[in-house]
Amino acid sequence: MKNISAGKKTAIIITMSIIGFLVILDTSIMNITLPKIQTAFNVSLNNLSWSINIYTILFASLLIPVGRLGDMFGRVKLLNVALLIFLIGSIVSGTSGNLTILLIGRAIQSIGAATMLPAAMLISLNIATKEERSKVVAILGVTQALGSAMGPAIGGIVSQFFGWHWVFLINIPIVIILLISTFSTLSMKNELTKNVKLDTIGTSLIVGTLLLMTSALVNGRDWGWTSFGTLGCGISSITLFLLFILYEIRTKEPIIPMNLFKNRDFVASITSILVAFITLASFIGILPTYLTKVIDVSQLKAAFLITPMSIALLISNPLSIALIGKISNRLLVGIGILASGTGIYMLSNLNVANNWNQLYIIDIIIGFGIGFISGPALTVGIAELQGTELTAGQNVLNVMRNVGIIIGMALFLSMLSGNITDAKYETYNYAVGQVNNINVDRSSKTKIKNKLHDKLISSSNNNVNTSSKFKSSTIDDSKKNELINETYTKVVAQKQMALGMSLPPAADAKIHQAVTNTVNKKVNTLNREIRHATRNIQNHLHNKLTDSFLNLYAIEYPLVLASFVIVFIFKRKHE
Repeated sequence: MKNISAGKKTAIIITMSIIGFLVILDTSIMNITLPKIQTAFNVSLNNLSWSINIYTILFASLLIPVGRLGDMFGRVKLLNVALLIFLIGSIVSGTSGNLTILLIGRAIQSIGAATMLPAAMLISLNIATKEERSKVVAILGVTQALGSAMGPAIGGIVSQFFGWHWVFLINIPIVIILLISTFSTLSMKNELTKNVKLDTIGTSLIVGTLLLMTSALVNGRDWGWTSFGTLGCGISSITLFLLFILYEIRTKEPIIPMNLFKNRDFVASITSILVAFITLASFIGILPTYLTKVIDVSQLKAAFLITPMSIALLISNPLSIALIGKISNRLLVGIGILASGTGIYMLSNLNVANNWNQLYIIDIIIGFGIGFISGPALTVGIAELQGTELTAGQNVLNVMRNVGIIIGMALFLSMLSGNITDAKYETYNYAVGQVNNINVDRSSKTKIKNKLHDKLISSSNNNVNTSSKFKSSTIDDSKKNELINETYTKVVAQKQMALGMSLPPAADAKIHQAVTNTVNKKVNTLNREIRHATRNIQNHLHNKLTDSFLNLYAIEYPLVLASFVIVFIFKRKHE
């Protein structure tokens, strides 16, 4: 396949790059639409997070084993079938009316994605000369990193104008164009094939490992981190992973050749990738929901507010790759980790009350940091690998990228869900005290408390509505007129009983006016008290919800900075 024209080669590499972009894009494109899908399906944030987790878990687990199907049946054939599977999954996801159907659609998508990516990468490398390979790897790496970073922005734009369903349905025309391109540039005839053994046992062990790990992370906050369920899932996950390693060491055709881990740069690279994509997942998984639900901006604006991160990543990734060999790998990745940690720290103290400048700066710092970690890691990690080890190394790096997203999404969304529930309970207790200070009868106080309970506590289990805005329970004109009429009737009856006769029209009118003035004054006073209490409650809820989101970054940033020790695993420049 290497004896093809330059134009055709360029067309193939562009097509394969778009496939890589699309596959990774779908790991993050729906993040910004989570609030809308929550409302549509009326489900908890924890449960909805499985629509992201199921894609990344199956994608990460199947990426290596299904890639071998290309050797059995032909890579071009496999790629075209995978595109059709991905298309079907996108249609099912986009037309889903409940969470179950969405999960099925996302699972189908992930099977197609896990098959598409290795086929596309191997086809690209197969048509490239030895001198062109590093350039092709860089192009594929940049487009995939861009897909992950651009997901929220593209998702926000699409969902704002067309609805959340089109976050998935937009794949239909793209996949059709890709199929036309593959059929016109790649031949399925006379493809080289060979007999290979699929490692079903190893695949099952790694799928079980990731599912149990994700269950522990997603449900740990609700179950309790030291509960039997959480510890059981965690210990079982570790056990399956150890069994996976033992099996891979003994099997003749392992999913992951264990001798890869003798290479220090490879070990440092996969660890760095894990840190980079946990950081990215926490950014794109949490911040869009904060902006849309707490700050109350549109999905479109939220998308644009985090776009500078994507731009910074797009610039810093190839820049860091270009600096490899000129600057030590330790320094490059170290700069990235320090920048990422600094950006996450600034995010924990985010204040957008006056303008968005602070957020834009944070976007750029985090994008720059992730780019300087992922660029060198994806390149240096496989620089010394050859043949089957090169393919395996690339696949492991892709798997670790998805494991990072799984951990970041599962852990932070679980913690966020719990934080929001706590914030609403705390706000309800605060609100009860505010209502008790309002000078109204007990019955009215009870009604106000019930409304607050419906707003805060009744929705705390599913966290559908995290907005800090709600209507105050003031006395409206209709209720005020009822009070005027009731009071007027009572006063007139008392006067008539005392006089033993009907009141003259002038006296009746005077009493009505006096009652109206008194009630108006009392109602205005009460409404001021209610509005004041409502503002206090709203501000309290807003602050608590803000803490629920931003405190996650306060927990994260020291962990990111602590990961700086990874740089010392990389070989020194002279080694």
